Amino acid sequence: MHHPCTTLPKRRSARASGRRTTHLALPAVLLLAVTAMAGGLTAALAPAASAEIWTTGAGTRIFPSTKAGLTTTIALSAARNEYEGVQIGLRGAWKRDVVVTWLSGSHPLLISNARLHEVKFVKVRRPTTQSGGKRGYYPDPLVPRDFGTPFSVGSPVFSQYTPPAAPKSSSLYVLFHVPLHTGPGTYTGTLRVGNGDEVVDLPVSLRVWSFGWQRLSTPTAFVLSVNNLGKSIAGSGVTFKGGNRQRIVQGAFKMLKEHGVTPFMIDALPKVKKDGSFDAAAYRKAALPYLGTDGLDLQTTQIPWTRWFPYQVWRRTPNHPQLVDYLTNMCRFYKANGWQDRAYGFYLDEPTSTLQERYAEVMARTLHKASARVGYRAPFMLTDDPRPTKLHRVLPQNRFLWNDVDIWATRYYYYFGRVPVLRKLQKKGVKSWWYTYANGKVREMPNFVLEKSLADQRAWGWLMKQWQVDGLLYWATNRWGDAKTGKGWRDPYRDPLSYWVPGARVCNGEAMLIYPGYYPRYGLRDPFAEPVSSLRLEALRDGLEDLEYLKMADVCGSGARKFVRDTVKKITWYPYKVRYGHVFTYPRYRRTQSWYLAARQELAERIEPYWAQ
Repeated sequence: MHHPCTTLPKRRSARASGRRTTHLALPAVLLLAVTAMAGGLTAALAPAASAEIWTTGAGTRIFPSTKAGLTTTIALSAARNEYEGVQIGLRGAWKRDVVVTWLSGSHPLLISNARLHEVKFVKVRRPTTQSGGKRGYYPDPLVPRDFGTPFSVGSPVFSQYTPPAAPKSSSLYVLFHVPLHTGPGTYTGTLRVGNGDEVVDLPVSLRVWSFGWQRLSTPTAFVLSVNNLGKSIAGSGVTFKGGNRQRIVQGAFKMLKEHGVTPFMIDALPKVKKDGSFDAAAYRKAALPYLGTDGLDLQTTQIPWTRWFPYQVWRRTPNHPQLVDYLTNMCRFYKANGWQDRAYGFYLDEPTSTLQERYAEVMARTLHKASARVGYRAPFMLTDDPRPTKLHRVLPQNRFLWNDVDIWATRYYYYFGRVPVLRKLQKKGVKSWWYTYANGKVREMPNFVLEKSLADQRAWGWLMKQWQVDGLLYWATNRWGDAKTGKGWRDPYRDPLSYWVPGARVCNGEAMLIYPGYYPRYGLRDPFAEPVSSLRLEALRDGLEDLEYLKMADVCGSGARKFVRDTVKKITWYPYKVRYGHVFTYPRYRRTQSWYLAARQELAERIEPYWAQ
């Protein structure tokens, strides 16, 4: 039976209970600063001893075993065009109806720009190798829900699941967005949460800063499987063709863009003739929804040029005249539309020998020859690392590439032994990107596996500032196929084991940052819905937004750069000597959200007076 929260008796207020205040766990040196700050979550007087509803930060996971907290207010701060989340913890809500509503008097800005999600659990049966993780239920998918509509929370999707006898915890995720043209100030409201027989009113305040951004400025390139988007709507009655395909794919691109993530290549390919020509007008029409200012206006895109497109015969002859003509026509197309600064060539992934690196050299020169014909240099990206000397039998020196590679996308695994070389190349205008994956150093490196702290994702923005990294790459976003082969279909809600090398490694959540938006078992019945986000993807966006704060603070008055350096050191530090070589030591970084909230607040307070002038 549904119990609309407006008909239930209100629980005794926290203030009436008269109990002590409790703060978020915080290092002693920052405790006073954070409890006084306007941003972050503010502690409140404790509710009754049987508290079943509480609030906590977006970067804290609530597991079934998590004890109820004492904070029952929501106090956030955000820049203009920023997204900021908060979690509402629920104790004993499994199989119960929950209702969340805005009370009258709440500011329209909050009501119109808040999204409600239920945080679902996925079950880890085989922990990620060498991650230190354990088997059990991990909160991750953020399933959309409607304010004012009852819904049942907590239980995973597994048919064999048996609910626990004792009350267990689950959570909701409320995401606030501040539109770009919002005026600065503090906006308030009240969320009423009904959990079974209990109702709690949560005061909400959102301070909007004077500063903001048009869009996140850090370039990214995350592989998105369009085929898996099509497979995810099987059984919906909607075919993944024509206009249906465009609507579904563009919805996924839009959702990822909101999180600061750009897929490698737009879902549009020209029809190329044997002579390397194509219909530029037709291709422009297909590309406009992705690259046009009236569309998604993506800031980066891979030139449609791969080992299988346009023609494999050109792969066997890298400097084939028709390939040069095709790339010339493509570069002319980008320049004619004002997109030449967005498009990069990426053809060969992770060369492992001098022969393969020489092949990459020829391909880079082919692209540069073609773009020079139309008056600019199209950048060539290579997932490799610059080496002035041989470092290993499979890592020979590769100086011959240095004049041809415009974007070095270096493994995080190798990056810290290549810093001196990358700095020299960056001074010449070369860009430095990096990427991660779950390997034998998974415990030491930030990555995207399920079992590690959400700080692994938020840390990226801070690490990129510290190490002057220009862009972030990742090898997959929706690997919903077989864990071993990547083919077929694997239900990611039921099985988060997304990558498996038999006898060597298993990974949960690797290359899988989003979930299908069509999933009737959870009430998601719209095949055109955007993909479902995850706590990990939200944490990544928080980190990229933190990077915007760092970039802005860097130019705010005398001593700004030192202030930013000192602030970054509170989050991440490198207790080793920076040197060239086969180096496998990695930066340390904070693993709890309170450090990030405090540092972000310091940055905001530094920026605000300069921006408000």
